[in-house]
Amino acid sequence: MKMKMKGAGTANKRPGLPWKKCLLWGAIMWVVLNFYLAEKLSRLVDPPSPVEIRNRETKIVHPQADKAGHKLRPSTKCPSRGKHYCFDRKLAEDSLSVHGRDAIFQPLRAYVEKKLNDTAPGTIDKGNLDEKKPKVQVGRPGKFYVPLPLRDGSPEDLRMFEYGHGLRSCNDMPAKLPVDRGFGKHVSRNVNNRDTFSSGKLNVWEEAKEGCPVNADPFLPWIHDIFSNDKGSVVHFIAQNKRRCNSGKVHWEDIHALEPQVTIMQPVSVKRIDETTARNLAPNLWSTADEKDSTSVRYRLAPHEEADSDGMFTRFICRFRAMDYTKSPPVLLNVGETLSTYPYNYEFVNYRKDLGDLSMVTPKGKDNPMFWQSQLRFDCPVPDNGDLQSAISSGESVLSDGTPSVYVDVVPIRTAARYGKKMSYFTPDMAGETLEIKNDVFGWGDLMTNNIVHTGDELSNVKQTPRRMKNGFDPKLFWGDKHVLPRIEASGRWENLPVCSSPGVGYDTTEDFATTNEQGVGSGNIAKKHTLTACLWASASFTTRGNAQSVSDTTTRLVEWIEFHLLVGFDHIYVYDNTGAHTDETSLEPTLFPRFLDSEVTRIDWPCRVCNNNIPAHENTGERSSQYAAENSCRARYGPHTEWMASFDTDEYLIPMGNYNSMREVVDDAAKSGTQILTFKSTRAIPNYSYMNPFHDHKDCGTESDPGCLSAREGSLFSEVYNCDFEKFPKPGWAERAKKQLYRSDYVFAHYVHYATVTGGLLQTKEEAKKMNEDWYMHFRETREDDKFTDETRQAVMLHTKTTVPEYTTDWKTRCKASHKPAHGQNCRIGFPWPQNNEKSLDKATSDGFGYNCFTNEKLADFWIPKLRDAIEKRNTRIEHLHSMNII
Repeated sequence: MKMKMKGAGTANKRPGLPWKKCLLWGAIMWVVLNFYLAEKLSRLVDPPSPVEIRNRETKIVHPQADKAGHKLRPSTKCPSRGKHYCFDRKLAEDSLSVHGRDAIFQPLRAYVEKKLNDTAPGTIDKGNLDEKKPKVQVGRPGKFYVPLPLRDGSPEDLRMFEYGHGLRSCNDMPAKLPVDRGFGKHVSRNVNNRDTFSSGKLNVWEEAKEGCPVNADPFLPWIHDIFSNDKGSVVHFIAQNKRRCNSGKVHWEDIHALEPQVTIMQPVSVKRIDETTARNLAPNLWSTADEKDSTSVRYRLAPHEEADSDGMFTRFICRFRAMDYTKSPPVLLNVGETLSTYPYNYEFVNYRKDLGDLSMVTPKGKDNPMFWQSQLRFDCPVPDNGDLQSAISSGESVLSDGTPSVYVDVVPIRTAARYGKKMSYFTPDMAGETLEIKNDVFGWGDLMTNNIVHTGDELSNVKQTPRRMKNGFDPKLFWGDKHVLPRIEASGRWENLPVCSSPGVGYDTTEDFATTNEQGVGSGNIAKKHTLTACLWASASFTTRGNAQSVSDTTTRLVEWIEFHLLVGFDHIYVYDNTGAHTDETSLEPTLFPRFLDSEVTRIDWPCRVCNNNIPAHENTGERSSQYAAENSCRARYGPHTEWMASFDTDEYLIPMGNYNSMREVVDDAAKSGTQILTFKSTRAIPNYSYMNPFHDHKDCGTESDPGCLSAREGSLFSEVYNCDFEKFPKPGWAERAKKQLYRSDYVFAHYVHYATVTGGLLQTKEEAKKMNEDWYMHFRETREDDKFTDETRQAVMLHTKTTVPEYTTDWKTRCKASHKPAHGQNCRIGFPWPQNNEKSLDKATSDGFGYNCFTNEKLADFWIPKLRDAIEKRNTRIEHLHSMNII
């Protein structure tokens, strides 16, 4: 029993105690004030990172945030054992400080698997390689083994190549992905190249070691870019079809070996199974004795009617791994597996591209006219596991030195290619229950009956689910019902692909678009950051096709081009800098910045080389892979943030005409009328004699006393020098061949330099058309309501100002005379404008006898050129001021 002591009740009333309470509260306030000042001081000494600034300015709402969007403080320490992935940035940075980058960074690797045993050797008919028409005498595929034999290799059968010496952090992305060997290290030419891997002149293993592993294992996608979406819920991959790099008959063996580059564009369907089921169905597959692996997820090829909902149209297993910073040193954890998705079904696109039969792949291999197969895009959904998505979305998973905390492995699901439309693999909602092919162009109608070799494996006794489709590809025949995929450890794959921050709009912004843009794609009801943007693939110097001409005026052109298009209403320009493919001594960085603001221009380092730079008429017409991949990347990265976009060259100018004084006004009116694509005809302009000076500094250009050539006068603008077009408005029909386009990013899903290759109209399924009470046909053609040519006098026109080098003006004094009758290829390449643009004038030549031969754009000359000069002058004044202030 506790007793109350005498006097205890009055102890708190002793005189003098209040000053002690004040002292105590004062001490507490002093400590708080010191903590506050310390934090402020640390902000001055160690300012927030760009990622922190971007997240603060864009008000990104994280899953770990309250309804007002205020980011909640992360826990000071993640639990050492937990069901869900936990990420604590402070722990991560402390781990980086203590253990160093090498303890955290996971080098990128490629595991190369042996060739798939899918067809009987010696049974392929390669077709007529001398026949240039892609659909004539294409040959016949090798006989398929059915069902597809299991891949029974082990991890020891794989060959591993590591690329950590090049790609060392997210700061290196995407420039140092192993796309090729890099400048100065190539062993094969990209012009007039006759060296092949099949002949032994090129070595696939050396190429895999020093450059890219795709020739060694063509089921690996040829990845050029990787980035996450703003929400951190998806990782996007931008790849190219390496099979398109060559088309010449000397390359046939290599082209045939690269057939899987097309196969990975064809979706497959899979079902998840457990380890016990996998071992019962395929006891001879490699497995580990580790009991922990008995709970791992396995997969088997299965028809649509049996496949998982997210496995209906897939091609890659995506294994995500992330650093566990609660361990010392940190360890890599498996945080989940997902199945890849496509932004659209490539096989369905192929199905609707032609009225007759059309094959994504042919034995002959001359598939280059099928532009829609140049670019491969696929996505890996990020597992919904604890902090994983929010860490990616916020950018915090990328540490202060650029080291990533999250990685993804891409594991191809390997099957035989499907040939022709009759082997298309759809569900009934896509094209109906029966595929209707009007004619058998290739003679492949019997591929699934007479072109197969049975391996002896029978279907199981389990009752089979009826097929969804009445015809088309038969997965039961080709895969059986026991085709279990090998474990990831025994599969060829890309490993440790870094998951870095979302590119957003390409620069810091204070407006809240980051969380809405991706939702807005296709909906048209959510405002985007930009109305109109452009993508440029450019280099400080380069050679034209066939190495015919060396060009070094890009930097001057680039400054003028950007200034002009900002002037006419473009919101932002994305420059893919290809300089690193040609030199390691410079880049476009000093040309672009600080001249232009970050809110005007974004530069992406893009040093991968064009894999084939032959002229179009060459026997080995190939692929300008770097350019096409850049366009693919730009559309995927920044399309969700802009209403309209386009890819142009620095010699192509879009000029508002008539009453329009902004290209934004042009596209706004086009959108109101329902137009999805604005198309510009292209004709090549020539330099106006009024802006030319005599030139002799070339072996074909005479002497100093008697110069035989002309060059542009110093200080002239490209847009005024080349304001001299052979063709009068409206331009002729043949000018459609090199057309360029502005397009709505919500409608155009893939674009290939001159053409919108995949659109929303093309992707409409038969079921979707039925619901909208619209007609649906197998062969899709874009309507003129969706794709319109611009009115060149009242709307907008394109001026193509391709450089005419001085040596191309040789003998101009003779060739440009009105009385001259030129032989083929001997035309005048200097412009003499018709007075008042009137070609019907009785006066046909200048006073010196040079024939009038071109038309000027009067609005460009009288309205836009003066504005352009003024804009350039203002920009120069700003740069001079920055220099005078020692800011740059």
